[in-house]
Amino acid sequence: TMLWRGATPWPVWRDGRTMAVAGGNFAKFVYYPIEPDREETRLTNWAVMANTGDSGTSPLRPGDWSRPGVIDDVLPFVRDRFQLDFVDPASIIQATDGFYEYPNCDRDPLPRWSFGRVTLLGDAAHPMYPVGSNGASQAILDAGCLAMHLAAGPTVEAALTRYDGERRPATSAIVLANRQGGPEAVIDMVEARAPHGFDDIDAVASREERKSVVRGYASLAGFAKPN
Repeated sequence: TMLWRGATPWPVWRDGRTMAVAGGNFAKFVYYPIEPDREETRLTNWAVMANTGDSGTSPLRPGDWSRPGVIDDVLPFVRDRFQLDFVDPASIIQATDGFYEYPNCDRDPLPRWSFGRVTLLGDAAHPMYPVGSNGASQAILDAGCLAMHLAAGPTVEAALTRYDGERRPATSAIVLANRQGGPEAVIDMVEARAPHGFDDIDAVASREERKSVVRGYASLAGFAKPN
């Protein structure tokens, strides 16, 4: 699976703060604003994830895991596939001066992060598939937890052990959940049940069923708001 990602100024959609994820198991298109550009535009991030080969293989060498993308490589995965009323994926890709491609991969959860006075944090500890807006989010939670235990622990070694014991199980669960699509699994669920489209989404999956997928992931990731 490959991921292409870029950003370019683009006309404001809705309130200028709304994110969209479109597509199913074969290809997904992600679209969201990053920051204001001008009154009528926003610097807008786009990403395309597509199955390009056998599972577990990558056409790139490890040293090439962040390299400039080629427009002719990504356009076949969006042309004639996405009919969206708010953006034409091919148009925003073609309007982007430069973008990057990456293999979409993760690593199995580790049995241990902390060794004496050394530990891991963020992507070094738990590289995961980029779904659910969780890469940087979990690193921030790691840092907060680590700071708390360093401030309270009797020794650095004890603090790192407690940090490891708290954050490693939590992030390991997210790594595994992201392999199943994270919150975007709701899209895959609907596509599997109605591969040829639908007129009434509630007839495919009830609103409560759809919300339960998203809420379950939010709770797992620590995003759920307290009642």
